[in-house]
Amino acid sequence: MAARMEAERTGFMVLAMALTWTAAGQGLGGAEYYWDNDPGAGNGQAVMAADGAWDDVIEGLLLETSGLPGEGAHTLGLRARNAQGSWGPTFTTVVVIDPAIGSVPEIRVTLAEYFWDDDPGGGSGIPMIAMDGNYDAALEAIMLETDELPAIGTHTLSVRSRDANAVWGVPFRVIVDVLPGAVSFPNVEVTAAECFVNTDPGEGSGTPLLALDGDFGSAFEALQGGSIPVPVIAGANVLWTRARDTNGAWGPAFGIVANIDTTITGTVGVPDMEQERVFVLAPNPTEAGKGFLIRSDRVLGPTRVRVTDAEGRIVAEHRFNGSNEWYVPLADVAAGVYHIGILPSEGQAYWRRLVVH
Repeated sequence: MAARMEAERTGFMVLAMALTWTAAGQGLGGAEYYWDNDPGAGNGQAVMAADGAWDDVIEGLLLETSGLPGEGAHTLGLRARNAQGSWGPTFTTVVVIDPAIGSVPEIRVTLAEYFWDDDPGGGSGIPMIAMDGNYDAALEAIMLETDELPAIGTHTLSVRSRDANAVWGVPFRVIVDVLPGAVSFPNVEVTAAECFVNTDPGEGSGTPLLALDGDFGSAFEALQGGSIPVPVIAGANVLWTRARDTNGAWGPAFGIVANIDTTITGTVGVPDMEQERVFVLAPNPTEAGKGFLIRSDRVLGPTRVRVTDAEGRIVAEHRFNGSNEWYVPLADVAAGVYHIGILPSEGQAYWRRLVVH
């Protein structure tokens, strides 16, 4: 086994490795590394394939450097496993840890995208959303929209992410077979919602919430409450809400801090609100220089999206064709509160607030 290593200031060491097993065409099934003392085959630190797949005899590897040993000379051991689970011989090399590389900058995912088959280039794919609404970690769970699958047959799905230095990583690729029955999806709807204060009473045991339009029938719903959940203590409390889908499964609870005044007597009237389209901005808050998605509960025709600052000055304006989702880029935007105008070519305008930090 031979290896080549380059140390980079990105939090990873990139290695290329070739096995000398005699079986021609033998693919890799995994790899591991260790520093100084050999823990035994299968007990080292796992290594990732640079392209996300162990499918070649020669593989580019990603070795995390967030846990480098102390300064000085150390022995780096590296070995690979074939597709049958047999570990090959160990390759060792001496690595000198200098003070200059003893600290590694923070690694964060700032954007992610995907594309089918042909690579449009870094930054030109279809944007993806972080599951928690915020790209702030080195590992992120991301959502991929399947509303527009490619034609029936075999396709290559590629996913890649961008780091804090605006550098796009290597695409991770997987083969996807689009079957005739896979192009239709069950309706995603909210069927119920509830809230509770501080202590979780259990799914389905909270105080029910009402759909603003009187009907739970959409994937996005505007909700209104009734009585304040009890028991409650005056002052700062955490108010939690969650929703249930068509399969009867409750989603995760979302909590906000609310200052509750228990000295108010009687009831506080809530004026009836006109039914309107539901729009969600995600992520919100977002970061300066990053874009965001606008999602609607139904399809709009050609639409302009206008971004204005707190003083009403137009920061950006974009035009989109008919859809229920648009990606709005933000460039050279300072931190602050912005108003997002959704201006269909026909019908009323809608405004939402976006926080940029």
